Amino acid sequence: MKKSNLSLKEVEQAIGSFDMNDQEKLLKDLPKLLKRSTTDLALLKVAESAFNFWDNPEDQVYDHL
Repeated sequence: MKKSNLSLKEVEQAIGSFDMNDQEKLLKDLPKLLKRSTTDLALLKVAESAFNFWDNPEDQVYDHL
């Protein structure tokens, strides 16, 4: 695979300039693009529920950090 000449910052800026539909498509495709295994993705999904206790009004102040 050919190495890109783009910096991470340039990629971030490009993604920021995408419309919402393109950003959502990229988000859906990102695990495949990053070559993440389905096992890794499944484990991440299962682990999400372990953090539900942080989803409460007292901790809302930290939600946008």
